[in-house]
Amino acid sequence: MFKKTIALGFTLTLAACAYNQQPVVDMTGVDKAQYEADFSYCQSYATKVDKDEAAKTQAKNGAVTGAAIGAVAGALEDGLGGALVGAAAGGAIGAGTGAAEGANDATKTQALVLRRCLAKKGYTVYDLES
Repeated sequence: MFKKTIALGFTLTLAACAYNQQPVVDMTGVDKAQYEADFSYCQSYATKVDKDEAAKTQAKNGAVTGAAIGAVAGALEDGLGGALVGAAAGGAIGAGTGAAEGANDATKTQALVLRRCLAKKGYTVYDLES
């Protein structure tokens, strides 16, 4: 059971790194130099989204939830000793998975800030989430 959960956490960690931040912008009639300047300006706002803080917060939440679930699962399998082992394993797995989810969410928010900023500057952004 715990091996499957560790594999899932590892997969989620890899998925957190794969989010595409490059927006899809209609470049018809757009001055490339001006776009690059505007892109840099907007990207500076996007980097203000704190990935580290999001990862820490989600890691703490995941650790608590994982420890509780692990303790219950461990207790059902092996009583008090199993509960302690389950809580430790669940807490570690929950923290890792939570950190990955937090970083992934922050990356998505950064991408959204970048796209919204470009749209406010007058660009047609095709992959802007509303």
